[in-house]
Amino acid sequence: MKTCFQALYDITNEIAYDIQELNGWQVQALLHMRKAWTGFCKALFVEAKWYNKGYSPSLEEYLSNALISSGAIVISIHSMLSTGSTDEKVINLLGKDEDLVYNISIITRLYNDLGTSMAEKERGDAPSSIYCYAREMDVSEKEAEEHIKNMINNTWKKINGQCLNNQSHNLLPCSFVKVTTNVARMVQCLYQFGDGFGIQDRETRNHIISLLIEPFNLDKTAKD
Repeated sequence: MKTCFQALYDITNEIAYDIQELNGWQVQALLHMRKAWTGFCKALFVEAKWYNKGYSPSLEEYLSNALISSGAIVISIHSMLSTGSTDEKVINLLGKDEDLVYNISIITRLYNDLGTSMAEKERGDAPSSIYCYAREMDVSEKEAEEHIKNMINNTWKKINGQCLNNQSHNLLPCSFVKVTTNVARMVQCLYQFGDGFGIQDRETRNHIISLLIEPFNLDKTAKD
């Protein structure tokens, strides 16, 4: 654990220094990143205690912790700071009970569970939202998966509604809305064909090769 902590500590400090050198020192990048990682690790610790005790939480209890353990806030904090956002008020929105942040975190956690629940079950990891709902409602795993998919669809509707409402009333900074919604889009792309993070030799690999390695055939495009 000490080795893991030291690695996380070192890389977080390094990233924060690079961000502040590139974008200026108006925002305390390291402070925000440390806070995000601290919350994330505490949430993982809760899941570890559930696992060790053999405890199966209700879906509501699971999600209240999973919103943090999903990592959506950690990703969003790093993304906003890396793209040059130096507005403390905007960055602080990620630490508040903001509806958009809540829904982005829901999307992140539920898509992750759909993509990884089978492998995690085989490994004996902490329960997923699918397992929690199936146990709580006494339904099959297939029925639980359908419920989670419906939750994802309904959450996307809320996110789309919030984005449209924000365009009309300018309630949140555009940079904040763009970064957080892109996190949800990225997660959907990563997990829609299974565990695209833990198993990189499937669709994730093809996406990365297509984006970064395979060149566009400009001549063919011009003819078409």
